[in-house]
Amino acid sequence: MKTQLSTLENVDIRSIWENETNEFTPWLANSDNIDHIGEAIGIDLTVEEKEKPVGPYRADIFCKDEGDNPVLIENQLESTDHKHLGQLLTYATGLEAVTIIWIASEFSDEHRATLDWLNEHTDQGLNFFGIEVEVKKGNEHYYPFFKVISQPNDWSRSMNSDGYKTYGKLTDTKKKQQDFWVFLKNRINEKKINTIKPHSPRACHWLNFAIGSTGTHMSAVVDTNREAMSVGIRIRADKNLFHKLLNEKNIVEKEFGGSFKWFTKEDKKCSNIRFYNEDFDIDNKSQWTEYADWMIENLLKLQKVFSHRVRLLKSTENTGGIN
Repeated sequence: MKTQLSTLENVDIRSIWENETNEFTPWLANSDNIDHIGEAIGIDLTVEEKEKPVGPYRADIFCKDEGDNPVLIENQLESTDHKHLGQLLTYATGLEAVTIIWIASEFSDEHRATLDWLNEHTDQGLNFFGIEVEVKKGNEHYYPFFKVISQPNDWSRSMNSDGYKTYGKLTDTKKKQQDFWVFLKNRINEKKINTIKPHSPRACHWLNFAIGSTGTHMSAVVDTNREAMSVGIRIRADKNLFHKLLNEKNIVEKEFGGSFKWFTKEDKKCSNIRFYNEDFDIDNKSQWTEYADWMIENLLKLQKVFSHRVRLLKSTENTGGIN
């Protein structure tokens, strides 16, 4: 039997979203769609506020990356224009954003060149992205696509010797952190474990792992200041899910075989459930195998305890298509 392939046809995005402020911006700010944007540029994003005040103006979407750095998203339904470029720079300045994302249905050559110029001439810590959004239809369903058309000059070239992207300014500590994550990923492969899937190692203090649910993932963290390491569950935006899991605290800790630290603040978007090991020294490479094996063992336990619970307790389900 031959596989039947459907043809996707282009759709005018104005037929999907008639209003930029009331329809398009809220759709982009939905956790599932923010995840897709983050995946397109390789950054984990959490929405902090829509229509964020910046003096007398309002920025479309204000986010934080996993390093708690400010991220600005300015979006428009039509082709890029000078007005939105001015807003982009004004809001980025007011919010002190380190990552600036411009989303539009089409980029003019001049505006794409402007983002390229900004990436070429601004500090290494500032990242400008241009993303074109398009919608295609097939089998009576609509599918959004995010295409990166401009990004920092070194985003694809900034690799370590193992071929993994760096993240931000590559200090000595960040280099050690990235080297450790590469070691951990290689250790997982060496053990032929295919049930935990790490994201690409970057030069930062965390490494994320998919758990099979949008907006929630497992993570491993190294704290070089406290000389501690941890693994845990990170939940974006869904406070209801966190509290449902907290209600099962005794059960999940018994199943896991250890006590977690449960972190949430109602004024913050993210919540964390973490298991700590206070014995960690990133400079002691002779212990890296032991550290990695501790993380692998407890990530597997986390997956067993939380994966099915997260899916069952998830307060919002992905219904597919464009919502």
